[in-house]
Amino acid sequence: MKWLSFLRAALPFALPVALGAAIYLLVGMLERSAYEAGERAATSRGDLALAKLRNEHQAQELTRALAAEADAKTAAKRLQDEQARNDKLASDLAEQQRQHRKTTDYLTGEIARVADLYREALDAPPKPLPACVFTAGWVRIYDEATGARAAVPGAADSDRAVAQSPDAVAAEQLDSGLGQAALLGHHIKYAEQCRNTAAQLDALIDAVVGGK
Repeated sequence: MKWLSFLRAALPFALPVALGAAIYLLVGMLERSAYEAGERAATSRGDLALAKLRNEHQAQELTRALAAEADAKTAAKRLQDEQARNDKLASDLAEQQRQHRKTTDYLTGEIARVADLYREALDAPPKPLPACVFTAGWVRIYDEATGARAAVPGAADSDRAVAQSPDAVAAEQLDSGLGQAALLGHHIKYAEQCRNTAAQLDALIDAVVGGK
């Protein structure tokens, strides 16, 4: 049988070839196993790193959220305190204005007592108060000073007096009909307005300065 003879002749060569093939296959399997193990290790390290980044990001977002919440609470508390302070300022201002009105009402009731009769001495009997004449010009200047009447624009007061006609000068020297009681009543009301304005300005300053 020729094939047996061929096998006997080829056997010395077949064993090294088979051994080499087996070694080659074994090396290939080892390389494949090492590659897969490396891939799994790299994937695991990547997953761990990604999870760490996610945790750090979530921690940062949580820190930001907590800080934003704290800032919002602080701002809300500051706004609440400011609103309460402004409410108190408004309440105090309203109370001051009520007190000013009470003072005005009281002083107005006192006008008749002090503007009708007078005494020349403590032991003298009361007499009717002498007439006090306020000229029309006096009333005009008084009204211009308080803003109740607009001042006439133009030259200086001396020039205005020179430029007035004799009839105008005579008209300003007439009795205005304003009595002491009426003048005192106007002063009391005007004083109330001044006190209210001063109180409003004080409250505004407190609101602006206190809000800083």
